[in-house]
Amino acid sequence: MPVFTEILTATPDGRVIMRRSFLLFPLAALLMLLATPFAARAQIKMEIIGPGSRLSAIAVSPLKNLGGDDQHGVSRQFDSILSRDLELSGYFRLISPKAFIEDAQASGYDLGQFNFADWRSINADFLVKGAVKVDGTQVQVTALLFDVAQQRRMMGKSFTGQLSEVPKMARRFADALLQAATGVQGPFDSRLAFVSTRGGRFKEIYLQSIDGRGLFRLTDNPTINLFPAFDRKGEVLYLSYKTMMPALYLANPAERREVRIESKRGKMVGGAISADGQLIAAAIEHNGATNLFLLDRDGHELRELTDTGGINVNPAFSSDGRMLAFTSDRSGTPQIYLMTVGGGVPRRVTYKGNYNTTPSISPDGKYIAYESRDGGHFDIWIVGTDGSDPINLTNGVGSNQYPAWSPDGRYIAFSSTRSGRSHIYLLQVATEKVISALTEGNGNDSCPAWSWWLGE
Repeated sequence: MPVFTEILTATPDGRVIMRRSFLLFPLAALLMLLATPFAARAQIKMEIIGPGSRLSAIAVSPLKNLGGDDQHGVSRQFDSILSRDLELSGYFRLISPKAFIEDAQASGYDLGQFNFADWRSINADFLVKGAVKVDGTQVQVTALLFDVAQQRRMMGKSFTGQLSEVPKMARRFADALLQAATGVQGPFDSRLAFVSTRGGRFKEIYLQSIDGRGLFRLTDNPTINLFPAFDRKGEVLYLSYKTMMPALYLANPAERREVRIESKRGKMVGGAISADGQLIAAAIEHNGATNLFLLDRDGHELRELTDTGGINVNPAFSSDGRMLAFTSDRSGTPQIYLMTVGGGVPRRVTYKGNYNTTPSISPDGKYIAYESRDGGHFDIWIVGTDGSDPINLTNGVGSNQYPAWSPDGRYIAFSSTRSGRSHIYLLQVATEKVISALTEGNGNDSCPAWSWWLGE
């Protein structure tokens, strides 16, 4: 793990979030960075009304080489990943480096060391500058965020670690940048798990960063692997037919080990793991009925959660582990239900549409995302956990399935056929805007799961 030393942080005075716009208020006070006193106050307004609206223009300047990065390889890697994450955030428009007037290597990177006029002239709202020093396999990166109009430093971070950890440094700075600009930490220091046929005709589970780098194949067997789910430690629960009889597996990607979880009650057909990694909700089929059971992480049964003669599947824990959303046909058609993990009568949440499945509870516990079928295709919807205000987020473009919330609750990853093959896409919930595809290739990608922040 790299050593992360905070140089400067600042907290907004307050923040008003509207459904289709974000009003961002100024930083109340700035701390000292490198013994340089500075205080400023301004109101920043970022409007993200929808596709085609004006985004805040941001320039990401190359890191100044303080030694050891003569070919600028570290700077290019850091800047490339940071820029991609900022584009994916849906808040910023990246200014092309071709428009830059300043030479980063001939200029400074902190207040008083460069000319803000060079950045105002290309209409930059925000500016990222910094420096890098490489010593063997060790690297130190300092990155700073500036408000160009107010000529003020908003935030800064310093990272020290191995060269291999530069991508992680860039993602953590992107998260901190979003915190400074919007009041909420960004979601990019996290991982995506998904099912893909890119390796052949079989369905395997892969992991990657949100910006598409660091692809890692978790499973490698000539069969079907489905429904990955993360706990907060980064372990992955998934369903596999690798021994012909379906079972759940709890895998530790870092240590490359896993344990098999099965039940004497019948066939495992899916499951979910609680955020703390201690509880598993398993969907088990027996004699034509599928019900949910609560297990510990070793597979020992704790209690039966549902008891119907129909189908109860797609369990999903709330982030605090107290609630469980699932799909049930007890009302005649598949609908979303919510119950406490401790037991009790499940409460129906969805009433609009006659085929609603694959629920995912938002990190704050206020909303459930799910897929709903209408006219032969699926869309991603959200609804309040009290059943209020269902909203269609994808509106019939392709077939859209398997929603998964980001750890900050502002985004949903989902699979879609909108461009032909099924790939994973990123949707900004507040604007109902699909920002970008997160996966690509010749295979079909589905069943995304979004991890918690890796640094927590």
